Amino acid sequence: MTVPELGLVEFTRPQDLPADAPLVVLGPALGTSVTHLYAPLVPLLSGRFHVVGWDLPGHGVSAPTQEFTVAELAEGVERAVTQRVGPGPWHAMGTSIGGAVVQQQLASGSSHLESATLVATADYFPDPASWRERAELVASAGTPTQVVTCAKAWFAADFLAQHSELCTPLLHDLQGTDRFSYAAACRALADYDLREETGPAAVPSAVVTGTEDAMVGPDVARPLAQALRARCEIVDGAAHLVPLAAPELLERVLTDLVAAMR
Repeated sequence: MTVPELGLVEFTRPQDLPADAPLVVLGPALGTSVTHLYAPLVPLLSGRFHVVGWDLPGHGVSAPTQEFTVAELAEGVERAVTQRVGPGPWHAMGTSIGGAVVQQQLASGSSHLESATLVATADYFPDPASWRERAELVASAGTPTQVVTCAKAWFAADFLAQHSELCTPLLHDLQGTDRFSYAAACRALADYDLREETGPAAVPSAVVTGTEDAMVGPDVARPLAQALRARCEIVDGAAHLVPLAAPELLERVLTDLVAAMR
């Protein structure tokens, strides 16, 4: 396996910002593009932060890659940001597998991180066999097989109907994702396990999840935050894609973490 080349989306331009504007790097969830996942959050950060995001292989603006680990994704993010934006440091926020990448960077002692916001994620995703089964299904039959399942996991009851302008583009992202890259990400999650490496974070950190997240809800978030000695925020009524449901909270959390480093 090799480190994937990841595409970046530059949401704000340095020339439009103060010279000392902090760099924020956003990471996506499986099956989403970083552009659509953080669409409600980016406008809240514009003008104060230099905001960029990365896409998973075969998602959004990133080229397909058929095999990689979470550790290799973490290295790919650091390469992409340092080569295209600069050496940093930066404030990282990641959702689901994007949060796993940030945790990998924390565990490896990355010198690029100034803060870490971990959204709807964990240091281990239970039932690795189910991730491998999903990988096999998607590799053979494509990502449309995941639309119904993901819609139920991503959005709380009535959220899709009430906010179709936010949700529909993400479901289109899922259907358009390269099936082999999606399968590779599933295998990466099956192999991902940082439980033995999770300890007090070296930088200001926060863990955020929703009460309706069936996979990584409060029962997962609270112990993770305790292990990291991180702030913990639970979003009432939110499912897996917290950036859609609670952009204002994420903006406040990020602002507080940035202030803690100044």
